[in-house]
Amino acid sequence: MDALLNMVDEVVSYGFYVFSTVMLYISVKKCFWDGKKSRVILFILSTLTNPVLSLLASVMFGAGVISPIVDDIAVYLFRDIVSSGKTDIVVAITTGVFYVLVIFFFAWIFEKWLGTKKYLPMLFLHIMFGAINITATYRDADSGLYYASSYGGSVANIVTVLFMFFGVLMFYFLDVKPFSGLSRLNVKVNWKIFIIPPMIYTLLFGVLATVILMDSSADSTTLILFCFFTVLIVFLFIWAFHVIVGNINANNEIKTLSVEVMEALAHTIDAKDEYTRGHSVRVAKYSRMLAQKLGLSEEDCENVYYMGLLHDIGKIGVPNAIINSKTKLTDEEYAVIKTHPGVGFDILAEIKSRPDLSIGARWHHERYDGKGYPDKKAGEEIPYFARIIAVADTYDAMTSNRSYRNYLPQDVVRSEIEKNMGTQFDPKIAKCMIELIDEDKAYVMHE
Repeated sequence: MDALLNMVDEVVSYGFYVFSTVMLYISVKKCFWDGKKSRVILFILSTLTNPVLSLLASVMFGAGVISPIVDDIAVYLFRDIVSSGKTDIVVAITTGVFYVLVIFFFAWIFEKWLGTKKYLPMLFLHIMFGAINITATYRDADSGLYYASSYGGSVANIVTVLFMFFGVLMFYFLDVKPFSGLSRLNVKVNWKIFIIPPMIYTLLFGVLATVILMDSSADSTTLILFCFFTVLIVFLFIWAFHVIVGNINANNEIKTLSVEVMEALAHTIDAKDEYTRGHSVRVAKYSRMLAQKLGLSEEDCENVYYMGLLHDIGKIGVPNAIINSKTKLTDEEYAVIKTHPGVGFDILAEIKSRPDLSIGARWHHERYDGKGYPDKKAGEEIPYFARIIAVADTYDAMTSNRSYRNYLPQDVVRSEIEKNMGTQFDPKIAKCMIELIDEDKAYVMHE
């Protein structure tokens, strides 16, 4: 009977590693593949990583090949502590740290070889799969066999590995599937909440498992309790990350909806003038490109995009007859046009959660030399984002068709931007606009 249980134990244990490896491959593919055939290396890495990690965990937590090396390193680094008779604790800590470093290494290899530029999401997947695997890893020092748990007795091992089968499935369906959408988006995420908890667990498991396995006096109750709590913690992680990813995706959906509403509003304002349709979206796009060229953070780039979308919202208060006039505006009509920054500011100031949205609306017609409107601000008195939008706004005005002319040639636009550096425009921002123009060899950036 014992021989049969041991055989079933081995089959189930190795089956778990194969299953976990396949699920890691599917998970990484779902989150990072992007349909590129050149990334066939992904399959090779995915199929090798988990068995290697599991093997390292097994030999480190038993008396295998790596343990003597780790022991020697630990004894050398902490010889004062070792001399006091605490060798086991030192080896346990060194083992745990070493295992965490191995996980970091494989995540780094993935990121570098695949060029995903998504190091932290990749690291999260590796640490969680690593945490699940080490919870189901044990090398029996006597028989040399690898089991799915460290809790003695084939029945306990089989039950544990079946739990971890279920854990892998739960992790995939509850976490990886919603996480895949998150990993493909450029959204601001505090990755510490994903990485630090399972990393600490992995480290502590390495330490505690090593201490327990080195202690020949550990009874079955201790082993079973250790089993229960480690499996429970893994399942709590899976559920917690399910909730966190769900909340982030929900917030992102709300954010996406907000952007779509702003874009729809911008289209509505631009529709008042048949010659400026799409103007606000283009200004927002150019403003974001300038912000990126200026080296601003992703958050600032998004914020200036939103401000650009709504910079002309004040035109809602300007009569259509003036906006669509095909003759030169009278002084009175021009005075009405000049009210739109103030009107836009008043409208957007009502959005209490985003008071910054009103910045672009009020000051995008200010000039660097102080001759603009409505407040005649000059130089750095003009908010930075408004200075960016001012350049983008003027660029789009010159590169869009009007009732009285077609869009201007690229060299003329470049010359005008260059000529007004330091007078109408912030010189640094204008210089970045010229760089964007020079990069646009095919003159794609026009209406």
